[in-house]
Amino acid sequence: MTVAATALSVSDLTKLRADSSAQARIDTMEKVVADLEAGRLAGREAEIARDLLERFARDAEVAVREAVAWQIYNSPLLSDDLARQLADDVGHVAFPVLRHSLRLPDDVLLEVIAQQDGQKQVAIAGRPNVSAVVSDAIVESANLRAINTLLVNDGADILTLTLEKLADRYGDMPLVAEPLAGRAQLPLTVVEKLVHRVSEGIRQGLVQRYHLSAPMVAELVTRAREAATILMLQPLARKGTDMALLATHLHVNGRLTPSLLFRALCGGDIGLFLAGMAVRAGIGADNARTLLLDDGPAGLKALFDKARLSTVLLPPFRSAIKVLKEMGYHGEEERRRAYQVNVLARVYKECGHIEERAVDDLLMQLFDQKSDEMIDQAMEMAAMPFVPLRDGEVRGARV
Repeated sequence: MTVAATALSVSDLTKLRADSSAQARIDTMEKVVADLEAGRLAGREAEIARDLLERFARDAEVAVREAVAWQIYNSPLLSDDLARQLADDVGHVAFPVLRHSLRLPDDVLLEVIAQQDGQKQVAIAGRPNVSAVVSDAIVESANLRAINTLLVNDGADILTLTLEKLADRYGDMPLVAEPLAGRAQLPLTVVEKLVHRVSEGIRQGLVQRYHLSAPMVAELVTRAREAATILMLQPLARKGTDMALLATHLHVNGRLTPSLLFRALCGGDIGLFLAGMAVRAGIGADNARTLLLDDGPAGLKALFDKARLSTVLLPPFRSAIKVLKEMGYHGEEERRRAYQVNVLARVYKECGHIEERAVDDLLMQLFDQKSDEMIDQAMEMAAMPFVPLRDGEVRGARV
């Protein structure tokens, strides 16, 4: 080998044989890395040095492997294979590579996250750039330290749906709620959920940051409560709960609002919608169904009058009910997504131009709990003739 002032020498190798301590191997490894990076080795000497480095990366002592990882995480000596090897090691060894190395693609990072090693998840959450799919995997890990690290990471790409998931699950936990509220340019749906659930201090920060008026805050809280109510009621509906009794309970407590009914109708919770309309109108469920499904214009208006609902809201309800009848939908779970996409497309297309604040508020709720993919699909359909969806497929021709 070519000897330089700090280069690996024969005496170093002799010392390494005599001294089997971890520190001796770490000192030797650092000289090997320095020589290779400086280009002081070539040919057979370089091959021997690289082989020695790889041996150190597989050393029995964790301290040696950890020293290797910190020494080469941003070095050209870190090959793809060596990066993966170190990433699969214990958390202390893997940390610098998982946090800093650009040689690890998303599929490898997802595999590491699935190992359920909390230290590794924290390392990945703090990478300079975190893709949306990796961010979502961190959130699904339920590792609060990793989630906190992700949320304070400006380089993390986090989809609206993932942010909404965080607000729903951890909105009342300061470790998550505070950094979530502090992220730049939060979508309104996330602000809405946080305003409903977070502490007064965080809420006031959101109010000032997004210039929310007192009426707006009250409205956001109500919308968030209704969205949560629908989510909680869905399992009850699937278990055969008496919807009339449930609707009566909501009505008595002042929660059977027009917007909650619209959420139920557009979300595919048809049993709750029908029961709610019947309870508000003070008539039997069969009579309410007859009026709802009446093909003429008078039936739904009569039901609205009985239920003391503003006729300003008739157009979006009527558009959604058209989809209900055309698809012959009765609340089947396997067709729920297809129904929701059709409703979103139809109501948006037929009512998006209406300049009424109450209608605008209902239309905003169409997008709650919807993925970007679902919204894109519906918006594309809004430019097509309506063709009912069956078995999850989209059919139709562009006009």
